[in-house]
Amino acid sequence: MANNNYSKSKRNFTVAAIMLFVIMAMNIVNTTIIFLNGRRIYDHNMNSLQRMSTICEQLLNVNREVLMIVSNTGNPMSNVNNIHNSFNIIRENMQEYEEIEHSDMEKRRYNHAKLLVESYDNKLLNLEHSFSSLDAEQMKSIYLQEIHPTQTAAVEMLMATLEIGKSDAQDKISSSSVLFGAGFIFLIIVLIIGEVIIASLAKSTKRRMMQLEMQERQIAAAGRKLESSNQKMYDIALTNILTGMKNRYALENDLTERLETDQFNIGVFDIDNFRLINDTYGYEFGDEFLAAIGETLLEEFSDVASIYNITSNEFCFIFNEDIPDSQIQRIADKIRAAMSSPVTIESIMVQCTASGSIYHYLPNDSLNVSSLLVKMDTVMHNVKRNGGNAVYVVNSL
Repeated sequence: MANNNYSKSKRNFTVAAIMLFVIMAMNIVNTTIIFLNGRRIYDHNMNSLQRMSTICEQLLNVNREVLMIVSNTGNPMSNVNNIHNSFNIIRENMQEYEEIEHSDMEKRRYNHAKLLVESYDNKLLNLEHSFSSLDAEQMKSIYLQEIHPTQTAAVEMLMATLEIGKSDAQDKISSSSVLFGAGFIFLIIVLIIGEVIIASLAKSTKRRMMQLEMQERQIAAAGRKLESSNQKMYDIALTNILTGMKNRYALENDLTERLETDQFNIGVFDIDNFRLINDTYGYEFGDEFLAAIGETLLEEFSDVASIYNITSNEFCFIFNEDIPDSQIQRIADKIRAAMSSPVTIESIMVQCTASGSIYHYLPNDSLNVSSLLVKMDTVMHNVKRNGGNAVYVVNSL
């Protein structure tokens, strides 16, 4: 009888041991699957994020080089070489991105983005030999109508691809969480026997989940960084890099709607014989001279007008509405005098006179920004032909 009880107990212990082993093995397998799946998701998304972030960053670098060519503030040959190098990096990262497994929707969105990037590359290649023969207005028109929209569309499509990848990652994380829940329930059944193992596996799984959450935060941070980069790119497009003032594009943005409804006073001023400074002292000296003039204008007149540096040495003033018309001529003469003041650079004192024109604009004049500036520039050039160092009123001619 004792032998039978012993044999029965032995069989029970054996069955219990086998069941425990099977249960523990199932939990170990389940947890291992969760771990490996989480690791795969993490590695996949980190790799995709790195590739896509590099592509977006290089696109921003390309646009920065194009802006330097358009604004004539850099070395065109160096800018073109930098553009080629950036597209080489983009192609390498695209090839690596394509080797990673992605969902069908993400692939379709990426393929659209790829076509836009290739279109952007082809547009720049086609225009590469034309940059030197185009004037500033043509360069601006090509940039605004062809180059910038293609670059923006490419970046937005890449961001949409990132968002789809993020959504897919979240779905996979949810699936991993379900598996984790099932594994955790099994572990509870054998809690007393496998407490140490459960704690170890839970800790390992928690670490994986923290890594996945960190990866999500990195994706979100990359999105914010790209958004910030886009804003910086927009700000650069509307700013004269040399003087830090708003440029011709910003003037068009600010004035286009006002020309239809507002009346205001506007002035255009230009340094007489500025080319002699560049020819005598060099372009770098001339740039410092213009920067000093711009700083003086901002310090003395930013409280009475919005100031724009619309070409290298031409400045535009949109006078505040609260400035009486009777004071505009006096303020214009002060501006001319400030631009004609001596400037000392590297112990060299240089002084040039300045010419300008002022105009009281009315809505029924029906001008656009370009025709308005042409009209004022024509009057200002008449000032220069008559000896310069004066300000004419457009309406009086």
